[in-house]
Amino acid sequence: MRATLSIFIAGLALACLASKARAEDAEILQTPDPATVLDIAKGFGSARMGKDDNGDPMISGRVEGVKYVIYFYGCEDHENCKSLQFSTGYTDPLTADQANAWNAKYRWVKAYSGDGSNFKMDVSFAGGITRANLEEQFSNWNAMAGNIKDFVNGK
Repeated sequence: MRATLSIFIAGLALACLASKARAEDAEILQTPDPATVLDIAKGFGSARMGKDDNGDPMISGRVEGVKYVIYFYGCEDHENCKSLQFSTGYTDPLTADQANAWNAKYRWVKAYSGDGSNFKMDVSFAGGITRANLEEQFSNWNAMAGNIKDFVNGK
């Protein structure tokens, strides 16, 4: 009887922990809160908050040796933004053929020809996303950083 009660209590405790974890994962982010985005970014490498040329929030960071910027889009008076864009670029522009070769091979991060930001990944908050989903977007970006570096270096 005592063993059964102990197992029941242990099971109940695990169920409570699992429920709490699901509740945290179920928190819906309706907008990309800059402080939350920065907090997640710091979990993947160095990152700092700044502002873009329009005065909207902007995060500059580095993952796997690749510098990147996160732009906030659709902002109202520099707040309540609607989406994010991860972006990195190199001084040597990509040709259309290089961008097409990248885009044929990779799904999440898209390459663009021309000067400036050559690799971009958009994250929409339309309808809201969970923090876990936002962390997964960072994980995707982090995983692709080495591929970007190798691609630019011709490997």
